[in-house]
Amino acid sequence: MNSLKKTLFFSLTGLLLLCIFSENVLAIPLFARKYKVSCVMCHTGFPQLNSFGNAFASNGYQMPDEDTKDFVDEIEDGKLFLHEHFPFAIRVDSFYRARKDTDINLDIESPFSVKILTNGILAKDISYYFYFFFNERGGVTGIEDAFIYFNNAFKIDNFDVRMGQYQISDSIFPREQRLTFQDYTYYTVPVSNSGFNLVYDRGVEASYSIEATEDFGIGLLGGIANGNGINNSNAARNFDSDPYKNFYGRISFSYGNQGIGIYAYTGKEENTSKAVNEFYRIGPDFNFTVFGDWNIWGSYLYGEDENAIFAANGVGDINSWGGFTGVTHYLTDQWLLSLLHNVVEVDRKPQLDVNVFTVNFSYYLMRNLKFMFEGTADLKGKGPSHPQKTHTGEFGIVFAY
Repeated sequence: MNSLKKTLFFSLTGLLLLCIFSENVLAIPLFARKYKVSCVMCHTGFPQLNSFGNAFASNGYQMPDEDTKDFVDEIEDGKLFLHEHFPFAIRVDSFYRARKDTDINLDIESPFSVKILTNGILAKDISYYFYFFFNERGGVTGIEDAFIYFNNAFKIDNFDVRMGQYQISDSIFPREQRLTFQDYTYYTVPVSNSGFNLVYDRGVEASYSIEATEDFGIGLLGGIANGNGINNSNAARNFDSDPYKNFYGRISFSYGNQGIGIYAYTGKEENTSKAVNEFYRIGPDFNFTVFGDWNIWGSYLYGEDENAIFAANGVGDINSWGGFTGVTHYLTDQWLLSLLHNVVEVDRKPQLDVNVFTVNFSYYLMRNLKFMFEGTADLKGKGPSHPQKTHTGEFGIVFAY
C-alpha cells in the first residue's frame, strides 16, 4: 500500500470511528465519562496528572476496590467483560507559531495533532490503553502508546506489570502529560547514531511500591526493551534490529508531596556492519511542593556512548548530559503558569547543545478546553555551531472530548 493510499485509508478509518462512536464522543472525556467525575479529580490541568491521577494510572486506570461489573454490559457470562459503551475519546492540538529558527517566521499549524484514545477493562486488574495518531504534523503516525496493564500481578499487592509499547521515560516524567509545547529535549536528542532514545520503545516493565509508613514510600521499577524504538518489523518479522536487549530501572522515595528518584538505562546496539555501541544514562529526578502550592520538578541524566558513531575500531566515545527543571503554579482557578528550563550538552557535538527557557500560560475555559500562550527564549551563546538565536512563541488551542 503506497503512502497516499495509507494516508487515505487511516484518515477515513479515523473519520468512520468518529461517526460510529459519536454518541460517546458527544459527552465528556474518557475517564470522567466512565466514572461521572470532573477532570480536576485526576488533573492539575489536563493533560498533567495530580497525585490522585498518578495513583489512578498506576492502579491500571481503575479506582481502588472497583467492582469491574459496575462498568460492563449485562452479559450472563462471568468470563466476559464488555463496556456498555465503547470507552473512547479524542484530543486535538492546534498551534499558531512565531519562530526564528527557520525561514518560515509565522506558521499556522492547525490541527497539529489529533488522537483517538481508548482504555478498557479486560478482566479484574487487567486493562488496556492505546491511542492512535491519525493526524500528527500533517501525516499519519499510527499507534504510539499501546500496552496491556496487569495490576497486582500474580495476586501480589502493589506489584504491576506493563507490556507493549510506551515511553520508557514515563516512570520519570511522561512527555504526554507536559503542559508546554516545548519538549523535554534530552529525552529525544540524537546523541549517537544508535536507534534508541528515552521515548517510545517496545518492552516489558514491572513496578513494586512499598508503603513503609503512612507518609513514606519506596518505589521500585525495572524494565527490558528492544532498544530501537517502534519502527516497523524487518523482512524476518523481527521488531528488534540486533541481538541485544536494553535494560532500565528507577528507585524512588516519597514523603508526603515530596519525592526524589534515580533513573538508569543501559544497553548496546549493533549496526549492519557488526560494529557495537555500548551506552548508559543515569541521573536523579525530583518533584517537590513548596510555598503551599508551587510544584517544582525536574530530571537530569548523564550519559556515555562508547562507540557513538559505530567506528570499525570501536573508538568514538561521546559523553553527554542534560535535563530540565519545571515549575507549575495555579495563578487563579482558570490560569495555570508553567516554567521549563531545558539544557543539553553533548561532547564533540556542540550543534546539539541546548539552553532554552520556556514560559507558558494556560487558560482553562472549560475543564477539557484550554488556550495556551507560550514563549521560549534561546539562552545559548552565538558561535560557529549556533550562528543565530532561535526564540519561538506559540498560541495553542487544545481540547479533549
